[in-house]
Amino acid sequence: MKRLRSAVFTTLVTCQILAGALSAKTLSVILLSNASTQNVIQGLLKEYHQQHPEIDFQVSVLPSVGFLAKLNTLATAGEFPDIVEVTTAMIQNYADPALDLTKYTDRNEYLSRYLRGYQPFIVSGDKVIGVQIEATANGLFYNKNLFAKAGVTVPQNENEIWTWDQFKQAVQQVMKLPECRMGVAYDCTVQRWSNLIYQANGRWVSSDGKSFLPDAHAAEDALNFFRGLVAAKLIPTSSWPGKTDGGMLFKTGVAAMLWSGNWQLRGFIAGGMPFPFGTTYFPKAAIRATCPGGEFLMGFEHSANHDEAAQVLLWWAQPATTKYYLKKLGGSLLTPMRNQEIDYGKYTEYLQPMLSDLAATPTWVSEDLARPVVNLTQDDVLNELILCVTGRASAQQAVIDLRNLGNGELDRENKGVSK
Repeated sequence: MKRLRSAVFTTLVTCQILAGALSAKTLSVILLSNASTQNVIQGLLKEYHQQHPEIDFQVSVLPSVGFLAKLNTLATAGEFPDIVEVTTAMIQNYADPALDLTKYTDRNEYLSRYLRGYQPFIVSGDKVIGVQIEATANGLFYNKNLFAKAGVTVPQNENEIWTWDQFKQAVQQVMKLPECRMGVAYDCTVQRWSNLIYQANGRWVSSDGKSFLPDAHAAEDALNFFRGLVAAKLIPTSSWPGKTDGGMLFKTGVAAMLWSGNWQLRGFIAGGMPFPFGTTYFPKAAIRATCPGGEFLMGFEHSANHDEAAQVLLWWAQPATTKYYLKKLGGSLLTPMRNQEIDYGKYTEYLQPMLSDLAATPTWVSEDLARPVVNLTQDDVLNELILCVTGRASAQQAVIDLRNLGNGELDRENKGVSK
């Protein structure tokens, strides 16, 4: 009898193990190649597996070049990954096939966790399509040695913020130094340039979503100001249209300023800079504004394990998990959540002007940036911006050309036809 009971017990245990193995799920995950975040994200997924042994992950890490092509190929074939990491410029492109998290949680409570300035990126109609895992803001860096030698002081508080003209004058003064060979290392991207159209109190898409560049005057102001910086050789052709990474140019020590984003801080501080640097406030035109952004995790309605993916996403959307992830990153990236105290540590001083700019930015800026048309036309829009800032098209003509591009895409969007 003892042997029989032992055999029965062993059989039951074996059956439970086999049943567990059969019920286990392996979720496919695609991450963006990013030395600062990819290992930390994978570390948290391993912790989730430890807490939920029935869920495992098969992770692929892809470079940003070719990332969208790969994801589009999978989507066209109906082979959606269970979870994918996307940026501000990508998430709304996949709103239609996205997994709607409101099927698994209370919509209002979920959204209430996030700052209003970031909510538009994860909302599409009545759907909630993702989890923002960290937030970013564009910002202005400066070389302390060059500014000190030129006798130029950057704004120290919100009452001293430069106008566009004052910004240009300050950079020109520093550029008089023989060792300062470029004024502003400026990333050649639509998103980085977009700060100017928002500071001019303009937008890419009308509030009703029906027209592109609705305020021609604001767009022309932004284009002419930027063209003036390039014409004065304050922004080098190695940035516009050369497309050399602005951070790399700034690290050479020969640039007065860098117009980029807070994600640069981790590399600057961890890698060591050959000179002391600081951050200051963006200049203003009609208003103060910066471009909010960040990275997100999202799922797809027709992925093989969408229910399990939803549970992983909701676990990450818990304030405690988001805070834990940001702590693991060391404080260089921002929290997208309301009422969440984050210790930014050694980055605190650098982030202060960027957080101030972010707080002054109207919420409609995020709504505008989240429009799919802004992302779907990026390559064409960037080409038009380059033509204008290099003097091959007037600001007035550039607005006309940009409107034609954007309105054409809006027409396709309204008819349900992808580009």
